[in-house]
Parts: sequence; C-alpha cells; structure tokens
Amino acid sequence: MTRKIDPYYVQEDDNLAEMAEVLKPALEFEDGDIERLSPEAKNLFSGRRHLGIDWLDRYEIVMEVTAAPGGCHCGMQVGQKMVFDMRHKVKPDLSDAPLCVHLMAPVLSIFYMTFDRAAEGLNPLTCVWQYVECPMTGADHGAGKALARVHIRDAITHEPVTDRHPAGSDARGDMA
Repeated sequence: MTRKIDPYYVQEDDNLAEMAEVLKPALEFEDGDIERLSPEAKNLFSGRRHLGIDWLDRYEIVMEVTAAPGGCHCGMQVGQKMVFDMRHKVKPDLSDAPLCVHLMAPVLSIFYMTFDRAAEGLNPLTCVWQYVECPMTGADHGAGKALARVHIRDAITHEPVTDRHPAGSDARGDMA
C-alpha cells in the first residue's frame, strides 16, 4: 500500500543536508538514516531550522495559578507556578506549585500544538493559548478548581516570548 503525500504539508524532498552534521551524532544516525526518515519526521526537523536547531533548549512553558476560588483540592494557590522545559518535563528548581496532574493535563495540548506547528514548518511559538483550567469539577461543580495563565518564555532571561519571530528565527534574518 502506498501512502499519498500531500505536498502542501510535507517536504518529502528535503534532505536536511545543512542539519546532518548536527543531527547524525545527536540521534546516533548512521549514513543513510536521514534519507530513510518519513516525510513527516523530515518536516519536523525542517521546522526546527526556522527557530534554530536549539529552540527546545531556549524556551520553557510557564503555568501560573491565577485563581483557586473556594480552595483547590490539590493545594494550588494564587501566584504559584509550574515551569516545563520544551520536552514536557517539570523544572522543579523553578516551580513552586504542588504537582497536580489535573492542572498539568491541559498543558499537554500546548506541547502538542507547538510540535504540530513545527512539523508543518510554522513558527511553533505562536501563542494562541493563554489560560487553562483544572478539569476536575468535584462535588462543588467546579467552583474550587484552579485556573492558570500559561505562556512561553526565554529559558535564560525568563522574559515572556511575544514576538512571532523571536531572535534566532530565520524569519528575522538574524539566525544565531
């Protein structure tokens, strides 16, 4: 069975030549492995070149509790935050909120959207989300669930990223 490739969404002929020197040792690839990647995988790597190959290390997702009316059952309090690296891991040294899987769950969609956009060759940092809420309603019909603001920030300066073409993006022409 042959898979039909939509040329508007994948770049099947992209051989990632300028990235091969970095990708091969990082992924323990041997000669020919890059060429055998699926078009979708090639597109994901291709998308990384728009922000630089190190974009996963340059950014982090921050979820800061903005409200916990009635008291959150997991102990979330206004002002507490969870900080995630772009590989979905909580950064405990930068986080002060209790680990609540209920409030963490909605953040996964942000990661999925980020990587999906990168796979399509789009700027993965476009912020179309701002707030998440705990999905647990409980006996109080959701009156006590925590709400949080979510944003992406620079991992070094901790400044929020609001520019659709941040420093290092090839769209700005100042690729680092």
